[in-house]
Amino acid sequence: MKSNTFTAALVLSASVIALGGCNAPPNQPAPEPGRVAEKASPPPMSSPVSINAVMVSLVDHAGHALWDVEQEGKQPKTSAEWELVAEHATQLAAAGALISLPGTGVNDVKLTQQPNWQKWSRAMSDAGLAAMRASKAEDMKALLTANGQLVEACESCHKEYKPEIPSEGILHKHMHVAP
Repeated sequence: MKSNTFTAALVLSASVIALGGCNAPPNQPAPEPGRVAEKASPPPMSSPVSINAVMVSLVDHAGHALWDVEQEGKQPKTSAEWELVAEHATQLAAAGALISLPGTGVNDVKLTQQPNWQKWSRAMSDAGLAAMRASKAEDMKALLTANGQLVEACESCHKEYKPEIPSEGILHKHMHVAP
């Protein structure tokens, strides 16, 4: 009986080894000594929507929400109102990063390859981050400064890339925009 158990174990082991070989990865050459094996780089990131869609649906909406607090009687007073400011500021910080990636628009790849486009995208994110800090501190003066940074980023970018569509500081006067 011991012989049958030994034979069964031997057959089972051989089967496992044989089957394991079927699933083994193909032999790949070892990297040269002192050189790290190269990994495939991930595909470039892109947005599933056009930059214009992000601007109209996200940036314009969040920007208005921040600029509107400058109107008489609209300054945030409660923690909940400051939290709403923080949410819109977060949207702008994220949108700046999002518009630095090409989307589905016909000119999106070309735009995102421009150094100044990247500069103004970062400026939008920076303004959003400044507004986030201001909202967490419930500091209206700091929020006005952040709103001014946002206007500067928007107007500068529009002057260079879309002068036929004025940004908010041109169409509507806000407290921080000189007449």
